[in-house]
Amino acid sequence: MKHQWIQRVGALGLVFFSFFLESCSNTGVTEDPYIDPHIIFTSRRWWNYDIFITDIYGGHMTHLTKNKWLDINPAVSPDGSKLAFVSDRDGGNREIYTVDLVWMDGYTQWEGRNLTNITQTQGHDWTPKFSPSNDKIVYTTFFPETDNYDVFLMNVDGTEKKNLTNSTWYEKYPQFSSDGSFIIYQAWQKGKMEIFFTNLLDENIINLTRNTQFHDIMSQGNAISPDGQKIVFTSERDGNRNIYVMNTDGTEQTQLTDHSAHDYEPVFSPDGLSIVFTSERDGNKEIYIMNNEGKNLTNLSNNLADDWNPRYYPDNRKIVFQSLRDGPINWEIYMMNLNGSGQTNLTNHPRTDYSFVVLPLQNP
Repeated sequence: MKHQWIQRVGALGLVFFSFFLESCSNTGVTEDPYIDPHIIFTSRRWWNYDIFITDIYGGHMTHLTKNKWLDINPAVSPDGSKLAFVSDRDGGNREIYTVDLVWMDGYTQWEGRNLTNITQTQGHDWTPKFSPSNDKIVYTTFFPETDNYDVFLMNVDGTEKKNLTNSTWYEKYPQFSSDGSFIIYQAWQKGKMEIFFTNLLDENIINLTRNTQFHDIMSQGNAISPDGQKIVFTSERDGNRNIYVMNTDGTEQTQLTDHSAHDYEPVFSPDGLSIVFTSERDGNKEIYIMNNEGKNLTNLSNNLADDWNPRYYPDNRKIVFQSLRDGPINWEIYMMNLNGSGQTNLTNHPRTDYSFVVLPLQNP
């Protein structure tokens, strides 16, 4: 009996010792994914604009790209593993860089590894967007010598660059459909903004709005419905800016809002059932929500200061937006619940915070 008791104590000690060793080995980089929701944004809180990451509870802030150059316009891959951003660190022109996002357990929180210039062009590269499959990026390049913008597609490592538009017009702000089969983008023709469609299989280009008299303006966030069937946009065809929706082939262009003040920046919810947008119908910029048929309009932000640029959080229960409520020149990033409650300052700094994206949920 005494011998068996000694064996059990010895086995228990071995288990404890193994657990202790494993705990010690996990004091550096953790293999587990991040748990808390995070946003990535641009801020000028050092001596220039850099990329920052913070959780939505205000508990941890990581200064990711800390350097003397301009780093702006972040985009994150759908799996949350890679960050793309625009930087002028190689000289006078702006190029697209990527880093691998590594979650650290402890004080550092986040680390960006394998910094890579993936465009390496003479022009200025802007607005990177990842494909749903994480392997492609669409972006815009400005060519100063010809005063022209074109939309490009490349692999996520920067190889196989392809000019998808290659025209004398301005083409900007591309974004992928939810299945990655096509892109839409903003184009200027005859001095007016229109929305274009390109199928990536045959690269056929289609003018969807076909309205050369008035501006039709594509939202830069979730303009395409999750099922890939609808596009929400802003049009000035009624004398001011109102929200419209159309099929992805350009048919059935339908007006959703009808107000003498401007409505703009519409984006679809993750489930496609509602739309948030910015409205000036209360005398300042406010965040409104409506269903996808333009009904049940509600002012969510309801603040005397300007609130604009709304985005749904991936859980479909929160909205992230910009606000000036902390000062006339102090842009901050806020979050609120879908009914407008719980409005919280996520960035909370006296310098400018803007150009945010949301890290995909790891544990939705």
